[in-house]
Amino acid sequence: MQVERRRLASKPSGDHNCDPLLEERCIVRILYVVPNIPSRIRSRPFNFIRRLSRNHDVSVLCLATDESDYRFLSELRHCCQSLEVVELPRWRSFWNCLVAPFSRRSLRYAYFYSPYLRQRVKEKVNRHEVDLVHAEHLKSLPMVKDVIGDIPTVFDAVDCVSMFEARRKQVVRNPLLKLFFWTEQRKMLGGEVNAIASFDRLTISSAVDKESYPGSEDVKKKICVIPNGVDLDYFAFQQFEPQRNVIVFCAKLDYFANADAALYFAQSIWPDLLARRPDLQLQIVGSRPPRSVQQLDGRDHIRVIGSVPDVRPYLGGAWVALSPLRVRAGIQFKILEAMAMGVPVVATRICCPGLGVEPGKHLLVADTREEFVASVELLLRDDHRRNALISAGREYVETHHDWEYCVRQLSDVYAAACKTFPRSGKESSIELQRSVSA
Repeated sequence: MQVERRRLASKPSGDHNCDPLLEERCIVRILYVVPNIPSRIRSRPFNFIRRLSRNHDVSVLCLATDESDYRFLSELRHCCQSLEVVELPRWRSFWNCLVAPFSRRSLRYAYFYSPYLRQRVKEKVNRHEVDLVHAEHLKSLPMVKDVIGDIPTVFDAVDCVSMFEARRKQVVRNPLLKLFFWTEQRKMLGGEVNAIASFDRLTISSAVDKESYPGSEDVKKKICVIPNGVDLDYFAFQQFEPQRNVIVFCAKLDYFANADAALYFAQSIWPDLLARRPDLQLQIVGSRPPRSVQQLDGRDHIRVIGSVPDVRPYLGGAWVALSPLRVRAGIQFKILEAMAMGVPVVATRICCPGLGVEPGKHLLVADTREEFVASVELLLRDDHRRNALISAGREYVETHHDWEYCVRQLSDVYAAACKTFPRSGKESSIELQRSVSA
């Protein structure tokens, strides 16, 4: 019988990136619990961990659900003090899904439940190995529930998933799927209510998601909006020569909203655009494309490119980047990364409120087939307008989405969680400093 395994990788002692001037204050031991292996694809936890580790001891506990996940370990292990990966076997996920309908746990998140990872969190806290627990996403809630109240805890909701499920229900026609999404929404809503009641502090990626998060205005004071950032050095400005006949959609394609967007654009918009511009090529780039998206490859000048080690050549080599999402929650990384690299973006209006961009200045917005065709054609023929969008987009990202600023905000959240943590007479050894700096 296959069992859950763990792979442990400790950071070399001489490789801690702490500034020597701040070394005396590198005392906070953070346990970062995340349901996937953080990477440049799963950019939010990866960049938080990488920058927090400069001044704090960050231990990462995460899950691997596929052998391909392990390709990200090399870069991650140098970003934290210790890394422990729990392999979640397929039989465990199937069992979780079988029992989920009879529980309050969403099927989507039950898939990721690991009793072993949950036990490891409890052991680390009971042994006083950590000072604070940071849990990312609703998938992590069952794994940290045993230690809530014993140690300061911070929950990064990332998005308001109940809002996402409500929107997803609106774009499907199958009545059985609508019923399923409604059931999932109700369970996720319960998880979000539990999280805001249980954790000392919460973070989320946009003001729109905070507003939609369940709870009274008084309770929502526990939530801090920390937007997604961009590694401005990695996604350097205009580091590739764009091809005028290439437009691109980059995204995690195993995520419903992104797969839906790829199919929507390819089936409803692309034929008209290709008829007007027969030299155009559409590249759909992203990890784990579902079969429905894979079947687009080779049809009508469409290339579907699965998991790639580096998305930058595809994103930076395009004349236009697309974000044709019909369902959205949080902030779309690929919009920010495209703007950082100097690639103009055409996105649906639903993408804009979470970002706070100004349509027409930072990007072009389009919802209908006619609007998408007109926007792409404008960028193909009007270099002056294209260059203005490129300049404004890069300036916006530099001003509002620098990871260093985001991590300073997160450090403040940690400080607040520790300050308000009910210690019940227990002495706390935590002396949290605002030492995460650029």
